[in-house]
Amino acid sequence: MNSTVNRTPTITDDMMIPEVLRALPATRAVFDKYGLRGCGGAHGPAESLAYFARAHGVDEGQLLKELNAARFSTETASSHPANQKHWLDEMGDNIYRRFFKAGIVVVLTAGAAWGALLLLQIGWSGAFTSVSIHDINAHGHAQIFGWVGLFVMGFAYQAFPRMKHTNLWRPDLANMSFYLMVFGIFARAVGEPMFERTMFRELAIAGGIAEIAAILLFIGVLMQTFRLSGKPLERHDAYILAALAFFFLQAIGDLGLLCATTAAASKADLLRIVSTYQAPLRDLQIHGFAMLMILGVGIRMFPALFGLAKPGRKLVTRSLVVLVAAICGEAAFFVLMRRTGNQTFVIPMYACMLLLAGISILLTLRWGLLARPTESDRSVKYVRTAVAWLHTSMFMLVLLPLYLRVILPSAGALSAGGQESLAIGFSHAYYGAVRHAITVGFISLMILGMASKVVPTLNGVDIRKLRSLWLPFLLINIGCLMRVSFQIATDFADWAYPVAGVSGLLELTAIALVGLHLWRIMAGWNPSDEIEERPSRITADDKIGHIVEWFPETLPLLLTKGFTPLANPVMRRTMARTISVRTAAAHHQLDVNQLVSELNRVAFNESPNVETDRDRGSLSLTVLNHA
Repeated sequence: MNSTVNRTPTITDDMMIPEVLRALPATRAVFDKYGLRGCGGAHGPAESLAYFARAHGVDEGQLLKELNAARFSTETASSHPANQKHWLDEMGDNIYRRFFKAGIVVVLTAGAAWGALLLLQIGWSGAFTSVSIHDINAHGHAQIFGWVGLFVMGFAYQAFPRMKHTNLWRPDLANMSFYLMVFGIFARAVGEPMFERTMFRELAIAGGIAEIAAILLFIGVLMQTFRLSGKPLERHDAYILAALAFFFLQAIGDLGLLCATTAAASKADLLRIVSTYQAPLRDLQIHGFAMLMILGVGIRMFPALFGLAKPGRKLVTRSLVVLVAAICGEAAFFVLMRRTGNQTFVIPMYACMLLLAGISILLTLRWGLLARPTESDRSVKYVRTAVAWLHTSMFMLVLLPLYLRVILPSAGALSAGGQESLAIGFSHAYYGAVRHAITVGFISLMILGMASKVVPTLNGVDIRKLRSLWLPFLLINIGCLMRVSFQIATDFADWAYPVAGVSGLLELTAIALVGLHLWRIMAGWNPSDEIEERPSRITADDKIGHIVEWFPETLPLLLTKGFTPLANPVMRRTMARTISVRTAAAHHQLDVNQLVSELNRVAFNESPNVETDRDRGSLSLTVLNHA
């Protein structure tokens, strides 16, 4: 056995995947066995082995055992099968990108952008009825199918096979589902608002059929992937399967509602159809599809990614049964109430709403503002606040009867819209605020948070080197708070309409900032490429972590000076990259000039009297490129 292999250190859980793969390419077979499979590019994501084990559901001890066994292999990177992939495997590894990018395009056009324009129109006119129901439905459809649907499909195609330690089955069919879905979304966005023109209604219906076909392909590919993995289904998988069932059912219902509303013979017929079937459809889409999917992914991934609490096994199992029954019940009893005119159906419908709110809050209580995450990064604030918005929406849903029966009647003054709400016993303003709290506050925030976590990881970008995304976080939360609060206020005062109308612009700006940031990463940008080249001199303003990367021979010197945390590779790649020599010397009560001099002497093998300040310009050495 050659001496290089003999000198290879034992692989430990604090080592980073890229450093292991660069030094020992033969270990890729072990990583791929447990779901790496193209994630992070040639050298994998910038995460530790301990983190990889948690995220991929692997026993850490077994992983280290197999990696250490593989390190003695003489296989080279060029000979490894990972670098000789079939084009379909390559497609499977990167297919999420087209879904994510298309989702960003949709939300910045027919989704949030169109919604912001419609909201401005409502704010300007001072009435929610000032815009066409067909425009509103086309916008809502783009949000559910384009923003939520495309991100769910892209994430599922990439992540679910890796959770089962297998490959995606038939990436070509997955790719077909992408084109069918994109055609359907834009066909609906164009065809539904202009359905009265020749062939535009048919275009919209064709789009709905294409979406159903895409969803069937999506479900089929995932089911076959799960089956071929040979892994047993887990408790979180049941939530995902239930969400997939609702995804299909709501697509059928959405197409049916499209056909009915565009064929309505009169405005009265249109109002009857919308008032009977639209709210139940939104329940299936938001609570059935989106919420259950997020819960399923969260139960599996949030403890691993963020260190959030893992719900109890019995709670997870029993909650799903109650949630599915509650979602079906709230939709079914609403339709029965509207179709029969029998108000007694309100009682079981409200019972279902109570169950939905209570169980969803109980299941996610320790993911929200009460959470104590052990992993801190820029995505945690998005996830925790999203859960807080879920709870807000559910509390508002439970308080709906109180609002309609007590608050509105006892109000001293009502706007024209509020008087109409009181007369018909239903408030579009309040109910719309409940919906907005969950669609933007919960679902969109969760998409932004998870995407800002997984996109850098999948592209091999160290998330610690990226900006914290505080600005879009504040903008979307301020916008959502304005929309929810001032939309309710429109029942009491007309001046609230313009304020609610402006809120959409804040939310759109936030989504655009994050979306363009993620697009840039998916297009190949990596902040690591912008790190300053290895300098010709070390100065007091250079960061300790960078110095050790540029000049590994300085590490023993720094350790003898008391910088013992540098012995940990993770610390060298995190905190040490933010601390300058000047700051570190002050903390350890060392003479900064002497420390800089010693670092230069070790780095450049110089005698003690060599000039060390590169700012004086008295010494010019060739810049050395760090290998």
